[in-house]
Amino acid sequence: MQKWAIGSIFALFIFLCLPYSQGQERLQNPGELYDSSMELYYKGRCEEAVQGFSKIVQSASTSKLVSYSQYMIGLCFLKMERYEEAIQQLQLYLITYPEGDRIREAEKGIQIAKGQLKEKTPPQSTVSKTIVAPKSLSGERGVKRRVCAQVTYFQGKNLEEVEKRVKELKHAGVNTIILKVFQNKGDRLYKFVTAHHDEGVYFKTEYAPVVDDILEKIAEIVHRNGLEIFAWITTRYANYGLDGHPKYRCKRYNFETKKMEVARGFNLFHPEVLKRLEGLFRDLGRYPIEGILLQDDLILKHDEDFSAEANKAFLKEYGYLPHPDLFYIEPYKSESGKYYVKAYTDRFRSWANWKNRWLVNVAKRLMASARESNPNLQFAINLYFEAVINDFNGVAWFSQTLSGALENNFDYYAIMAYHRQAMKNRNIEVKEAIGLMAEAAQKAIEAVGDPSKVMMKVWILDWKSNEAVSYELAPRKEIEEILTAILNHGEVSLAFVPYIDQFPLHSLKGKWTSSKKSSE
Repeated sequence: MQKWAIGSIFALFIFLCLPYSQGQERLQNPGELYDSSMELYYKGRCEEAVQGFSKIVQSASTSKLVSYSQYMIGLCFLKMERYEEAIQQLQLYLITYPEGDRIREAEKGIQIAKGQLKEKTPPQSTVSKTIVAPKSLSGERGVKRRVCAQVTYFQGKNLEEVEKRVKELKHAGVNTIILKVFQNKGDRLYKFVTAHHDEGVYFKTEYAPVVDDILEKIAEIVHRNGLEIFAWITTRYANYGLDGHPKYRCKRYNFETKKMEVARGFNLFHPEVLKRLEGLFRDLGRYPIEGILLQDDLILKHDEDFSAEANKAFLKEYGYLPHPDLFYIEPYKSESGKYYVKAYTDRFRSWANWKNRWLVNVAKRLMASARESNPNLQFAINLYFEAVINDFNGVAWFSQTLSGALENNFDYYAIMAYHRQAMKNRNIEVKEAIGLMAEAAQKAIEAVGDPSKVMMKVWILDWKSNEAVSYELAPRKEIEEILTAILNHGEVSLAFVPYIDQFPLHSLKGKWTSSKKSSE
């Protein structure tokens, strides 16, 4: 009898420990399932993606990913050109989540699906079987090809000299000025301003120190000369005047001390930080500008953010706390003194993808805040070229991917094609660096669709010496070669970074005004 009892208990223990899938399929972690379904979507395996998203909708009712999954089901059907099903699923999203983050995109998706159904011609025998790709989901606000001068520092002593520079840029073929409207401590101040603070912004707001309210004056000069203006602003690094508030700061893991420490930049998981940034963007949107460029600080590096708020938000979605021991494989110190890791775990990948989604939603909130003041504002986001060439590197190093940015429907995707920086970081020659930038242009155009929405940013300074790339022989050829390599893939928008008087931009005008064929 005793033996029977022991045997029964053992059998029951074995039964309870059997994989859940033997009786019923075990639900994968909602966050991991969402990540894998998104990968399937971007690979074009939409039927499989729909299955994954549907599991989340049916089985993870408390997760915020349910609403995103419902939206993605509609997007999958749209991509598969099953337009009636796409309309049904997107309408279901609108009804179920009237305050959802993807309302605008869902409405646009329904419009596209209805438009495609209208365009369908019934007689199959007389119609070519060419597949028509769905149009972009981005709201069209007069997106056009731009040639930009990104101004880090106007060298004019007064506004009259600034206007002279603007006229010169127009003569050079520039149609858009990207103006730096923030001031970091230690950076050069515009000579024509009356500085009230050594850091802050150049427009009126209560959410940051105001160095000087000059944006409207510059915008008026730019418009008077027939050009348009984008305001270039920080996000994570807009913590001007808040150095003494560590609770608002990001946390990073120090590989050497094996401890967490306060890092540079805002903690974008803190509600007070988000409220502050939304106010900043709302005030910026009140100015007479055509658009806003988000600085390249809307990223989180592979050792950021371990803040309490971020950990709590991740735990809610994934069921476990982020921890370095779960993420990094064999960290090591290089000869330069920097720490690297040999590889990352699957859990790190889930964490990085989750951070990417969070940043995309932060960008969405900031865009919405600015558009409360001006619904026609256009937005460009800075993207590292590595994030365009390799999704995993982008998400691992920066929590940034082009595919993630595309979900937010920016008007422009500003690819930082800084070839000199690539030469230094990768220890490669100029030819290989230019090839990488051309590859980034090609992949961005393929993903975005409209070349004019891809803004390739060309660095015109020597990364080491920080002096102007001389317009002599090899350097001149270098800039021309990178423009040729990029433009061979399509008539993309261009931004020259940073604009300085010494660089004769007008001499390169023919590179972007001539056709692809003639430039070859």
